[in-house]
Amino acid sequence: MSAFKAAIQSGLDEYLQELHRALDGLSPVELRWQPTLHTNPIAWLVWHMARVEDRWINRVLQGSAEVWMAQGWAARFGMDPTSTGNGQSIDEVRAMPALPLADLLAYFDAVRVATRQYLDQATDADLTRAYPHPRAGTRTGTWIVGHLLVEISQHVGQVALIRGLIRGLAG
Repeated sequence: MSAFKAAIQSGLDEYLQELHRALDGLSPVELRWQPTLHTNPIAWLVWHMARVEDRWINRVLQGSAEVWMAQGWAARFGMDPTSTGNGQSIDEVRAMPALPLADLLAYFDAVRVATRQYLDQATDADLTRAYPHPRAGTRTGTWIVGHLLVEISQHVGQVALIRGLIRGLAG
């Protein structure tokens, strides 16, 4: 594995470890709590992070079916098969079904398996190639994986912040 791909993999592993730490011991009520009426709850953030990774890696970089549809997660969760959370209204965010954390993390794990498989087989040509995206225009593979690290790490920070608001410093 190239040093670039190893660095990306390290970043992906680190933010997933931090996410698990921030989620540890939270109740279903805490997972759906919103600090304000216009704040995304933790459960929604976890789902959104997995959906974003799934879309970028599978649909955009590989041009294949997303894990969300290919493995039946959209149907299992009773959610819109096309949604990633981008552009959702707060009412749509609140309408997300109350899903067990174990199920959300199982979907995230399935996405991560596909991400690792992609990174293992991706060539330098794959990573420097330009890929079309309906909202983001044309982006290179390196931009996409770098963006993925930034976006998802920001969301892990949001999860940790909300946990801190719920449980305080000792939580």
